[in-house]
Amino acid sequence: MYQATVCGHDVSTSESRSVSNRLEICAVVLAGVAIVSSAFHFWPFEDSKAWQLLCPANLALFLWIAVLVGHVLLQHNRRTITSLLPHVSVFAYLGINVLSAAFAPDPGRALSFTIKLALMFVGGYLLFSAAMSGTKSIRTVFGVTVAAVTVSVSCCLVTRFAFGSENFGFFDNAYKYGTYTGTLAPLCGTYLLMSSRGWKRFVGMLLLIGALISSGSLGAVTAIFVGSVVLLVVVQEWSSKILVVSCLACAIGLLILLDSHPATVAIRNDAHLADTDGVNLKQRYIEWQAEINLLEERSIAGTGAGCVNEYRSNFYYRLPKLNTLKAFDQNGWIATGAETGIVGLMCFAWVAAHYIRLAYSQVAAGNRPTIHRFAVANFVGLISACTANVFSSVHYNGVLIVFVLVLALVSRTKNAYRGVETCE
Repeated sequence: MYQATVCGHDVSTSESRSVSNRLEICAVVLAGVAIVSSAFHFWPFEDSKAWQLLCPANLALFLWIAVLVGHVLLQHNRRTITSLLPHVSVFAYLGINVLSAAFAPDPGRALSFTIKLALMFVGGYLLFSAAMSGTKSIRTVFGVTVAAVTVSVSCCLVTRFAFGSENFGFFDNAYKYGTYTGTLAPLCGTYLLMSSRGWKRFVGMLLLIGALISSGSLGAVTAIFVGSVVLLVVVQEWSSKILVVSCLACAIGLLILLDSHPATVAIRNDAHLADTDGVNLKQRYIEWQAEINLLEERSIAGTGAGCVNEYRSNFYYRLPKLNTLKAFDQNGWIATGAETGIVGLMCFAWVAAHYIRLAYSQVAAGNRPTIHRFAVANFVGLISACTANVFSSVHYNGVLIVFVLVLALVSRTKNAYRGVETCE
């Protein structure tokens, strides 16, 4: 086929690059909106179901899906989508969620829950992947993520320590805030601490310390601590190791100093093994056992995606049901198994294992300092997210987006190692 050329350059190729650049700019803008708005959670309309669906983060994903579909239809280039899709393990997990609706007491709820998962795991992943075509754009995404978690932690510190509020900044729940911060604080803290600039390292220290003392839950503290230990193990520079130890020491010192403050008391109470009656095991752990009992009984079918509450009460057996469990205080791993059966749990574990292996291979590869910094931050963030999932699920609306962001960061960093521009 004849193709016109101008000054030795193929016109169709130039037009294709122009379209690709516009698409990438659109992805970066929408990804920035999604990431920054995640820091505000569902503020200021926390109780509005419509707002929870149409909040800025979700609207950014809907708009990106529309833009991407329109691009494919106009350009007849399906590679734009296929090159940005997540690993097959993600689709296996989503498929099990769809199948679980057949066993759910409320198929509508199961399908609704699965559609929300698909929006984030596929739509969100496509958006974040398209926004990170190379080292420069990955750095931009990291910068926006640092800004988002800094806003979230700063607001929480102000509301809890300056105004004595029971809310956690823009989050009204300790466990959602803990999962959000327990994922992003180690990710962004690592990214900042590994910088060559002193002021960025200082900001990274403040971020980790602020996240720890504002956490309000055992899950957040554990996730940040585990992430810090992982960073100590994998990072080679002694200066970074010293900064991490200093962060932990300062945070522990502040928690001891603020021992009587309600924010510190909340962390201590959440770490107790006994319930408020001082006799029974904490309801959290009784709940875990009930879900394990459920998984044992319904190991194949599960309860159906998003329907664990329909069955769980029947599996306490002789254990006391004290009704003291707080909202979103749930083991995400066991809950996934209870809802989608052992196959669903294995598929979600496959997702986590694939990206952890991929992230670790990038850390071990070394390569250029900038990309190695990305790789270490991704690895620490992903391990922290998996740890936070023990105490509150990463699947919750408003929190899942940051888990998917970490998965996309891992994937795009692999392409940066290879020097591949990933947005077609």
